[in-house]
Amino acid sequence: MSRILEIENFKLSFYGPQGRVPAVRGVNLYVNAGETVALVGESGCGKTALCRAILGLHSSHAKVEGGSISLMGIRVTEMTDRQLEAVRGRCASMVFQDPMTFLNPTFSVGSQIRDAILLHEKVSRKEAEVRAVELLKMVEITQAEERYRQYPHHLSGGMRQRVAIAIALACNPDMIIADEPTTALDIRTQNEIMELLKKLCREQGKAMLFVTHDLGLAEKMAERTAVMKDGLIIEQGKTAEIFENPKEEYTKKLLSYVAYGKGTSHYHGKIDGSAENEEAAVTIDNLKKSFPLGRGTFCRVLEDFNLTINKGEIVGLVGPSGSGKSTLARCIMGIYEPEAGCIKVAEGLKLQMIFQDSASAFNPRMKLWEIIAEPADIEARREKRRMGKKEMCIMAQKAAEVCGLEKDLLERYPYNVSGGQRQRAAIARALITNPDFLIADEPISSLDVPVQSQIVHLLKKLRDERNLTMLLISHDIPMVEHVSDRIVHI
Repeated sequence: MSRILEIENFKLSFYGPQGRVPAVRGVNLYVNAGETVALVGESGCGKTALCRAILGLHSSHAKVEGGSISLMGIRVTEMTDRQLEAVRGRCASMVFQDPMTFLNPTFSVGSQIRDAILLHEKVSRKEAEVRAVELLKMVEITQAEERYRQYPHHLSGGMRQRVAIAIALACNPDMIIADEPTTALDIRTQNEIMELLKKLCREQGKAMLFVTHDLGLAEKMAERTAVMKDGLIIEQGKTAEIFENPKEEYTKKLLSYVAYGKGTSHYHGKIDGSAENEEAAVTIDNLKKSFPLGRGTFCRVLEDFNLTINKGEIVGLVGPSGSGKSTLARCIMGIYEPEAGCIKVAEGLKLQMIFQDSASAFNPRMKLWEIIAEPADIEARREKRRMGKKEMCIMAQKAAEVCGLEKDLLERYPYNVSGGQRQRAAIARALITNPDFLIADEPISSLDVPVQSQIVHLLKKLRDERNLTMLLISHDIPMVEHVSDRIVHI
């Protein structure tokens, strides 16, 4: 069995205003052809940092401080950026965690798949276009020919993730690095996509490094599992042995969360359709919304949708990927204009939204304190008042403290914090203007189960303390049930 990836005593650190921050601290790992290896661990343990280093995707603030990474026997850690361009896509490709940050918003999804093929394959433009449509069908995107011409913002989070997988498969790489490839997908679609990736790897002899916080999925998909903590792999071996007889206390802790993930839950909300306060915050009547697919065809997302959300309640909105959950949220916020129907918002109600992809919602050139304070600054400008840096910093610190975000992280940029920390910053940003109504669109989809639990409990705590009204959107029914007063299926 040929060795596709070999990592030996690899060390990586980030350098910034706070000095040196070790991210990977001496990792040893290998993946063979036709094998799937799961890399598991909590948010911030170094999984994504390691994956990006394999393809040399880190910016100049990251420094390799020791060890080596080899692909197909070639040391990529000794390659120049120009040499790495030939490796990316052909030898190995990556399915990124946040497809909205990976996909270019100014190009159609089909053209992005086509261009990936043209970059490495000696084929005509027409042949690349045909292959791109085939890949869209392979990852089970319906109406592939029409979707080819659409842009990323036209697609649901799950469909964008499928496009990201199609791009990764475009040049038939020897290895796929899948960094949380199914976080935006409902459980049925998640299983279908992973089965597809597994089948392709097995039939075509591809290696796969599967990064996930879903240990149940790791157990199902991987022959071997490596457990990562604080930049180190603390335990690795055959998946069955790791799950049946874990040696490290940290591994045992992670495994204790498996039953708490998708499929089971316990409840804090009422889940009985009732609400103590019958005064409506938002009323939606016969809402319709569709998107053009081109050539006179349309995709109907919402059809005569009705919903009333009462003041002070948490309403959970659940449904599979592409069912219209995020479209509904954007209609309520006024980002999308409905074709028909009516949305009534109670007088004086202030709305804010936590977006699905905090990485794409944040400006990467702004520090976290600037990102958190920005809505307050905008509101002040509308009132013809200017906020100074000191006032903004103090406001950001207070909002961050409420959300459990450490003060020393506020000087960092979004790419220098973990997914859980970034999500807390997104909540702090939404709360800084003291809204009455909060829409949380998939606020926990990219987080590991312990952090998911922390975030949903934080949202419930904020509702209770501030008497917030909340629309909590997810495809993860157990987590929504855990804190919601009412569940609506779409």
